[in-house]
Amino acid sequence: MADSEEDLRATAEDIAADASRLADIENKKVTLAPDDPRLKTLSEEGEKLARGLVPKTAAESELVEEVSGSPA
Repeated sequence: MADSEEDLRATAEDIAADASRLADIENKKVTLAPDDPRLKTLSEEGEKLARGLVPKTAAESELVEEVSGSPA
């Protein structure tokens, strides 16, 4: 497997893991009372994960182009 293919697979797995964690956080938040102090920490973690997804998905698109030889 070429390096770019390995990079694409690793990037996809990383995105999926972050998305899964983000979903877990959001599902947890809906079960908490509005005044639960854990909401702030969970919200901050969710925001950090969400912001991190944008550059990862952009990199993934570039890797797809590199691997396929055509624009994504």
